[in-house]
Amino acid sequence: MNFKILAESMKIVSRHFGKCSPAAGLILGSGWEAALDVFSVKKRLSYACLPALGRTTVAGHAGVLLRAELAGLETFVFQGRRHWYEGIGWEPVAFPIYLLKKLGARVVVLTNSSGGISPKMPAGTLMALSDHINMMAVNPLQGKHDDCWGRRFVDQSAVYSPELRRLLKQSARRANIPLKEGVYLAVPGPVYETPAEIRAFRKLGADAVGMSTVPEAMLANAAGLKILALSLISNLAAGLGKNPLDHEDVRRAGRAGSGKIKIFISIP
Repeated sequence: MNFKILAESMKIVSRHFGKCSPAAGLILGSGWEAALDVFSVKKRLSYACLPALGRTTVAGHAGVLLRAELAGLETFVFQGRRHWYEGIGWEPVAFPIYLLKKLGARVVVLTNSSGGISPKMPAGTLMALSDHINMMAVNPLQGKHDDCWGRRFVDQSAVYSPELRRLLKQSARRANIPLKEGVYLAVPGPVYETPAEIRAFRKLGADAVGMSTVPEAMLANAAGLKILALSLISNLAAGLGKNPLDHEDVRRAGRAGSGKIKIFISIP
């Protein structure tokens, strides 16, 4: 991982935003654009201005870093994510976590849309990640080690904060928003899975499948940030529904669930 380009990009953020100390970060995945409506945005910076991020290549990922505020807390919102399958290395995936760690943030919220595998996870379900299975065959912590990521061999017994999930479930009940918990399985993409793969993933204990989130979670866990991850089940996984899979279905699911997403992000 090129830490020089990460450090250079952090300097650009600091020059553009001035003195800042985000308490938390939020990475918006596919279908989660509506979450922006609940924030007060102070300043924006295009990913294209940051060598470590660069322009996004996936529809629905705007590629803008926002200095924002919600409930009095300064938050860095990453409007769109970079993915491993885009083929330009780990720096764009790692930079949001690197930036938050260096600026003193304590919490990161990761969001995504995924395909439902469990019969308890129909389209439209909001799922808090309780654990993950990494089937990407790669790991962002491989290679030369840097102290930014803590110890070389990091424990992953509780990647997703039980405390944050407990508070989220309490808030969801008060807001009368249904919330499930489950295991997310990450594949490298950018192709969707085969029905045979989905059958195998179900036997492994996966409730949903997607192409992101796990690398950021591994990095954030190593860096000592508390992690909350939310998945919007946008469709049934391959072989479980009647229609072919399409990325536009993910975007439609996000628009359909926009009201729920906004309430969910803003609940105390």
